[in-house]
Amino acid sequence: MDTREIEFVEFDDAAFPALLRCQVLSFLRLQWPEGFTGELRYRDWITRSDLTPYHLLYVAHGLVVSHLELVRVTLEHENVSYEVRSPTAVLTYPSFRGEGWAKKLVAEAVRRIDASDADLGIVYCNPDLEGFYASCGWTSMPGARTVVGPEPTKAAESTDMMLMRFLTDKGQRGRESFLRSPLWIAEEW
Repeated sequence: MDTREIEFVEFDDAAFPALLRCQVLSFLRLQWPEGFTGELRYRDWITRSDLTPYHLLYVAHGLVVSHLELVRVTLEHENVSYEVRSPTAVLTYPSFRGEGWAKKLVAEAVRRIDASDADLGIVYCNPDLEGFYASCGWTSMPGARTVVGPEPTKAAESTDMMLMRFLTDKGQRGRESFLRSPLWIAEEW
């Protein structure tokens, strides 16, 4: 397939075409099966609608080449409320890896996050992808910890790396707090 046939498209979640949604969900089910177990076994959504998901993709003739979803969340940390934008569900189908599609999507996400009203950008990734996100302008936060669960005392520590962008004065002032104490998130996004 000629790369000239690959096009950039974007959709809010309500307008995300079923054919593309199905491909992304199928990829996620195989790559991260733990998100599709128990009561989520028949999950037909990529990210909860309360996070206002917005999809950025490269597609070729109705086939997903690469996908990234931007979400919005308000987080409380050390008694400060932060508006956060985060890329999630970043994927590239294996036959297109190494061609830079995900990097282009992450670069576009960074532009949009930086232009938004967010105080912070946060991305979580497997430790082996830390260098990739750092090369896209994300700041590694070694030592920063995140706990996930319905209550801080019943939360489990995440093994994912946290990388951030500090976008406002408030975000900059809070930088050290993310190294000082764990960030609690009720549910993964």
